[in-house]
Amino acid sequence: MGNTTDKSGIDLYTWATPNGRKISIMLEEIGLPYRVFPIDITNGDQLEPEFLKISPNNKIPAIVDHDTGQTLMESGAILMYLANRTGQLMSSIGPDYWRQMEWLMFQMGGV
Repeated sequence: MGNTTDKSGIDLYTWATPNGRKISIMLEEIGLPYRVFPIDITNGDQLEPEFLKISPNNKIPAIVDHDTGQTLMESGAILMYLANRTGQLMSSIGPDYWRQMEWLMFQMGGV
C-alpha cells in the first residue's frame, strides 16, 4: 500500500465515491503533485492494518503528505489542510471565509 520508493508529494488513498473524489478534485485545482492508491471498500481494503495506520476510522479518503509529514483522514479536514498548505481556495477570516466554511460543512454532510 503506497509507493515506498518516492517519498515526496501526496499519497491519496481513495475509492470512486463522492467523498473519495472530492480530494482528487481539490488536488487538481491547486496543482499539487499526488499519487492515487485505490482502497477497494467493496473488498474490505479499508480494514487492512497498513491502511488503518493512515486512517484509524477505516474510511476513505485519507492522505499522506510526504513533504510535511502530515497524515489526515476525513474529507473536510483534508480540504482545509490543502487550502491552508497552499494558500489557495480559502479566504482570510471574514464574511467570505465563513461562507466557505458553511459550504465545507455542507459537503461533509450533504454531498
